[in-house]
Amino acid sequence: MDHKKVMMTLLASMIFISTSGGIAAAANTSTNSNKTSKNSAANNTTKKEQTSTAKKVVHTLANVPAVKVNARSTVKLTDVNMLSQDDGNTVTYTLTYKNNDSTPMMMLDYWSKVKTKGGTSFSPKLIAKDQEKKTVSPGSTVDLTYVMKVGREVKLSDLNFLIVKWDFSKPNYESTLGKFNVPAAYSITTPVGKTKTVRLSDSAVKVKVSGIKVYPGEDKKQYVKVGVNLNNISYKLLDNPNIKWILRTPNGTNYPLSPDKDSTTISIQAQANKTLSLMASLPTALKLQKSELLLVEEQGEEKTALPVAALQLPEATQTNVDTAANQPNIISIDGQPVSTLLESARVRTEDEEYDLTMQMVIKNQGKKEVKVPKYALEIRTADGTAYPIETKALDDLKLKPGATKTIKLISTIQGDGDIDGDTSKIKLYVMTPTTKDESKEGETGTGANASGFEFSYPVGIYAIPQSVTSGDGLTTETVIKNSKGTFGVSVGSLQRLPWTDSDIIAAKVTIRNASTKTVQLPELEAMFTIDSARIDGDTKLIRAQGGKLLGPGMTTEAYLLTKIPSELNMSRLEVTLLEKVGEEETNDWITLSTSGIIQPLSYVGAGKTFTQGTSEKETELGVRRTYVYPGSSSDIVYTEFEMTNKSLRQNGLGKLVGYYKTADGQYYKATAKQADRVPGPGQKSVVTFWAKVPKSVTSLSDMRLIVGEGVADNKFVSGEGEATAYVNAMSFEVQPKSLSVLSSLNDIDLYPYKFSGSNIRAYLTGGTAVQIEMIYSLTQEEAADSGEYGHKLILSLTDGSGKVFDKELTPGTDLKTGINQTLNWSIDDTVFDKIRGGSYRVALYDVFEGQRIRLAEQGYSYDVSKLPKEEPEFPEFPEEGSRNNNTK
Repeated sequence: MDHKKVMMTLLASMIFISTSGGIAAAANTSTNSNKTSKNSAANNTTKKEQTSTAKKVVHTLANVPAVKVNARSTVKLTDVNMLSQDDGNTVTYTLTYKNNDSTPMMMLDYWSKVKTKGGTSFSPKLIAKDQEKKTVSPGSTVDLTYVMKVGREVKLSDLNFLIVKWDFSKPNYESTLGKFNVPAAYSITTPVGKTKTVRLSDSAVKVKVSGIKVYPGEDKKQYVKVGVNLNNISYKLLDNPNIKWILRTPNGTNYPLSPDKDSTTISIQAQANKTLSLMASLPTALKLQKSELLLVEEQGEEKTALPVAALQLPEATQTNVDTAANQPNIISIDGQPVSTLLESARVRTEDEEYDLTMQMVIKNQGKKEVKVPKYALEIRTADGTAYPIETKALDDLKLKPGATKTIKLISTIQGDGDIDGDTSKIKLYVMTPTTKDESKEGETGTGANASGFEFSYPVGIYAIPQSVTSGDGLTTETVIKNSKGTFGVSVGSLQRLPWTDSDIIAAKVTIRNASTKTVQLPELEAMFTIDSARIDGDTKLIRAQGGKLLGPGMTTEAYLLTKIPSELNMSRLEVTLLEKVGEEETNDWITLSTSGIIQPLSYVGAGKTFTQGTSEKETELGVRRTYVYPGSSSDIVYTEFEMTNKSLRQNGLGKLVGYYKTADGQYYKATAKQADRVPGPGQKSVVTFWAKVPKSVTSLSDMRLIVGEGVADNKFVSGEGEATAYVNAMSFEVQPKSLSVLSSLNDIDLYPYKFSGSNIRAYLTGGTAVQIEMIYSLTQEEAADSGEYGHKLILSLTDGSGKVFDKELTPGTDLKTGINQTLNWSIDDTVFDKIRGGSYRVALYDVFEGQRIRLAEQGYSYDVSKLPKEEPEFPEFPEEGSRNNNTK
């Protein structure tokens, strides 16, 4: 045959093939039908054998015999898939040619046809990426994938996949080399837990389902999350294959799956792998048992969906992300367990809005560092209204294994009367991050780069914890971790103290360094919230120690103070420490919730003492005695209060503040007199308290003295300073006593003095003057320091006629300290004129603020030793001659 004839023959054959689609030879069809009948007859021997064969599912095509294309080369059917669609089923199948020859194999010589066993022919086409494969090099293989449309009722086992070669000796210029039949028991679905090797962008990739989880949704829907691992076993980069994923239910319904934020881009280096998270929102009533994951690749400009793989999905795990109040929720981040706990919340009502402040603790419980996603946070009410929460705390947040991060979340909820501060009616939703690619918005493609919106689902739905209402916030330590370190914080005591016409709320907060290294406390301020109402204005924070450094395990104390109306009742109180981050900017450092029930003050009974402070700085406190100075319209209650330094160094409390409290709840501010000098080891410091109490207060026997340490200008007051509030208060029983009047002026207690002065002589002078001399002793207890001694003594002399003469004396000046001191006093009054004897009484009075009490009284006789001697009186006789004068 000459060259021209050969070319004409080849041209005619090509035209015939392109127009007819490669009509199969009738002889081949007849042969295939006969073979099918024989196989069918062989397989229908008994009903038992049919049942056994049906139950045996085959998942591999490895046993399908290869077809020889020449003496040394073969072709195998290596993969087949089917995708059900509305207009029919799309079938793809892959033929793998292996060239065992020494010369290239020309793909132009071979092609494929498909026929049903009943003789219906289909026209498969090479997929776009395989159309350029022209040869198979010696010793290598080439995969060619074909696609075609078949009817909805067609099964893979109904099809014969034919291998055809040019044969110009045949009438139709082609020869069928062989065919492949898919076994009736063959399933295209990869079993649970098994790996399926597929070709994506001409790269060999192993695909495996890692799990399926179901999350609760709204409006009778559920969120389904499928995890799938892609392992690139080829030797080149797998870069963004144009694929999509479908969840197929047992009844054949398809639901598209959307990749999450981290799965939209697929770039896998050779021999590397990546796990994808695929999401769908499905009806809650939909059953997921025996569902399948379909991998579909889009080809060509028409984006024809080509089935690549079908993988059986395992039993779905019902993930309950609803978290009860005060309970942790474990979230998986990059395969590491991360604990999240919404540990506190407070609601503050302002006008018609509710300000909600919450504290969430995030802890990495895994073995690798994790980068916490920037979750979308929102508060949802019962009717589904969502209030977003803005926070930067999750920006670039990384946690090393065991690390903890506490973040503050703030939201404002519009008041509609349904919430009314009840946090049980709202929940915190933590949603997976969502982004929107504006450049892709509106596109309908399903590839990794085509999705304009990424799916979002809740990883946690948290019940909002109620604020503590039973006082459990007291003494319960809360551990927080921030940039400054790890701290344990607790409210050690909470006191409500009288102050003029208002009350002081004083919270003693203990801060412990819970880390193993020295930390520095930040600049802190205080804030109080009472029944959701924030207190603005006079709020103070007083630190017990001046330094900010805390060694491991060390503690420090701070006192948080505010003033409230005395008639205000509380049902809940929150104490907040604010970290100062700017001139006028603060962040909540920690909020401690307590009930509005105030602890009763520590009580010290009569005659008892209380030791305050640590072993290095111990001070013993106690009431020495209390008595009453009676007055015309009011009485003075007077208390001597002792502080004894029990430590080994100079130590003592600052300026004390006191209030007397009667049994019926009346308060009287006490004036305090206190020494400025701090007592040394073993020394005492005496503080005197006194207050005027109206005569209308009939019972003073059960009175209490409330004593606390004075503070002002964010520090404790000492020296001349004036206190504006006080803390660390205690209640002391005082039991005012009426002093018995002593019958002698010896051994009289004038604490811190002791007086003896019974050796008194009143000398009569024979005229209007009386000279009084008293030999006395006045000693002072040297171990006690006291403030200004505000007492006076009155030495009162009462004459037998009842007339009283007073002499005011000041201990330490008029009465000098010492033994056998002499006091001289002169009285001049006409009552003493020509008195030559008799008796008188001397009384000693303690005078304080103009009111006196009688301490002792003793009777004496006047000393007449200094009276002048009296001359005898003689009668007068008349002079001589006087009688004569009288007789005239």
